Amino acid sequence: MNKNLTIRDVHRPRAGMAEQETHRTLGEAGFRREAAHALSTPLGSLLLRAELIDHYLRQDKVPQAREAVTALLRDFDAFGRRFRSAFAAMADIAEEGSEPGNPRECLAEALVEMRDEAVAVGYRGLAPSVAMPAAALTALMRRLVLLAAETHASDVTLSGTRSGDQCLLSLTGVGGDSVAEERQPFESERSLHLWTAREIVARHGGRLVAAETSDTIVRVILPIV
Repeated sequence: MNKNLTIRDVHRPRAGMAEQETHRTLGEAGFRREAAHALSTPLGSLLLRAELIDHYLRQDKVPQAREAVTALLRDFDAFGRRFRSAFAAMADIAEEGSEPGNPRECLAEALVEMRDEAVAVGYRGLAPSVAMPAAALTALMRRLVLLAAETHASDVTLSGTRSGDQCLLSLTGVGGDSVAEERQPFESERSLHLWTAREIVARHGGRLVAAETSDTIVRVILPIV
């Protein structure tokens, strides 16, 4: 065990790691820019629809105005969900703390917090304390659980092993969809969970790899304290 590691230590990828396992991360500022860009288009659409309603009312076209109001309310509700999702993701990425997290304990805490929103995820193997604050690790676990749900996998398990001064976490499931093609953070709920998890891991000196095997969803590599 490396006694000199702290929660804020950053580890570079090990020599020999395949290039396809090195994924681009955005950083907090880059993630915020992506969020602003993703929200700007639907917001503009809402403003245009409001102008259309005003046009109909000026023309005394009340039925058309009512239909446009119904559509506006529907689109506004969808925009609100996207807005909340984006800011929840940014809050998860920014989580901090002083105490190092334990993967097994933080997964259990995340499942309790999520209640009906969570799919069943079991934990197997080793669970060493890692160089990520417990609050951030719990946020990561929430994202992994949500990601597993979006893949529609069954029998989901998070397995922990140790390699030197690193903790290796493998999220596996049966019959789930691949997440390897999620190239942008706001393409879908699945891509948002994947990219948020990746940003959390990178912020604390680790790596997340979207696996291309049939049963492995992602692998997470974190430094051990």
